[in-house]
Amino acid sequence: MKKICALLFIIFAFSSVCSAAEINLEKALATGEATKTAITPLVDGKELKVDWYVAPYTARPNRPEDQMINIYVPENATEKSPVLFVVNNGGWFMDDYAATVGDRDGIAIKNGKNYETSPDTDDLAKGREQFSAMALKRGFVVVSYGARSRGNSATDGKFLGHSPATATDTKAAIRYLRANRKFLKNIDTDKIIVNGTSGGGAMTALIAASGNSSDFFAYLYEIGAAGISRSEDGIFLSDPEIGDNVFATMSYCPITDLGNADAAYEFTYNETRKKLFKEGNLSYPAASNEDIIRRSDALKERYAGYVDSLKLVRKDGTMLTSENLNDEIIRLMKNEIEESITEIGVEKMKADIENSKWHGNSWLVLSDDGKYEYDFEQHKYFVAMNQKLKIAPAFSNSGLYEPQQQNEDNLFGTRAQHYSPFEFVSWNEDTVKNSVGKDDTGLEWDDFMKTDEGRMLAAQIKMTCPFDYLTRDKNVTTAPNWYVRWGMKDRDSSFALETVFYHELLNSTGVKNLNFEFAWLYPHSGNYDATEAFKWLDSVLQF
Repeated sequence: MKKICALLFIIFAFSSVCSAAEINLEKALATGEATKTAITPLVDGKELKVDWYVAPYTARPNRPEDQMINIYVPENATEKSPVLFVVNNGGWFMDDYAATVGDRDGIAIKNGKNYETSPDTDDLAKGREQFSAMALKRGFVVVSYGARSRGNSATDGKFLGHSPATATDTKAAIRYLRANRKFLKNIDTDKIIVNGTSGGGAMTALIAASGNSSDFFAYLYEIGAAGISRSEDGIFLSDPEIGDNVFATMSYCPITDLGNADAAYEFTYNETRKKLFKEGNLSYPAASNEDIIRRSDALKERYAGYVDSLKLVRKDGTMLTSENLNDEIIRLMKNEIEESITEIGVEKMKADIENSKWHGNSWLVLSDDGKYEYDFEQHKYFVAMNQKLKIAPAFSNSGLYEPQQQNEDNLFGTRAQHYSPFEFVSWNEDTVKNSVGKDDTGLEWDDFMKTDEGRMLAAQIKMTCPFDYLTRDKNVTTAPNWYVRWGMKDRDSSFALETVFYHELLNSTGVKNLNFEFAWLYPHSGNYDATEAFKWLDSVLQF
């Protein structure tokens, strides 16, 4: 099966492949060829000298304006300095390179600009700034980069941003650092920490789980990534000294497991939807309530079977099943409530609930003495009343609704296709005439997935998700250290999916240090707890 998949990857990846002889790989990837600028940002009001390197990180870029890397080396760096590797990706839309050096994303290290290391902030851009400032102050090297994205327009009639393009570029940028460690003397490339939010959180989780996976070798070779070669018989090889594995990840609100994300969303919110529809508190101009409920019911049922098939073990040694998944969600929620009672106090928690856009139910009753009553069903209702639930399906729906809804469909498909549905409801009910879906192929989802193109789509889906790499693929180098946060007021994905993610991490033999929490009443956001996150990071680095 691996040989079949490898062949499919090659067919999919290459319309034409440059041979290694066409370019001097060593010269193209040497930091000596990079530009270097001395800059002096302020960190906590004090000037810090930083060497800023800019370079292409691939030898054969097919989107050269974006496949560029920034490396910020502070004057206090040493040969033991870790790397904070920033993944700026929202909704699986990767920022282009130009955005990574602008003010908007908070990564740019500007002359004369002051970067504060405290206090913690709820603002995402400020949170990125704070993370970078805290890293620089500790002598870390900070890295940002551009990459291909699912939002890229077609180039010469081909869509180059489909999976696994962004992941491939991220891995190539990591490999670039390792290939150039002899030039970048003040850097420890064995201590790379990837950090991201939303789609970036998912990307950091994927990168941390799939280190050195051969699934990506053909794609890495196509763009001329460091450390990848091809033998005379067509086998792709990786230099063991130049890998794409990382030491740790700090992943916030990861939009992950896209192949099952629609089903997980309905497993969590199916009954909440029905209640809101009945009350008249939810509607979508794109479709009838009846159609949405029908789709929601089918997806919910599919997720139950999926969870049961995973055979994951809970912390108490029993099996995780669709019957006890909600019990596990509640357990994790209660852990966070109890921790919050101790750390921020009952009065602050009451105020946080009261200050929410909508707070008119009793999902969490807090007593002054620290006792509480928690209602998970009411909690979901509280989340949905504070921010409208996504339509069903939530992540794959391009061919189902008019007007168009938010979705991730254009992350998938052949390079000739603008998008592809990536689960059974969106595939079977697609209505757009564009060569995908049952309407164009005549094939139901399960039959399509048995075809060569279906297997290719399955490979694309796998290469967006950490789960298979964590517990089922033994030929990877998993990051040993994981810091994962999902907000208790976040409706952008589901509590079910994130709880399954927690159990995938718990069951992974490669994960040695796991710090997972449902964060107290945060919406879809990240980098809001820099003090806590860096305290954890310092402990695993023994820094």
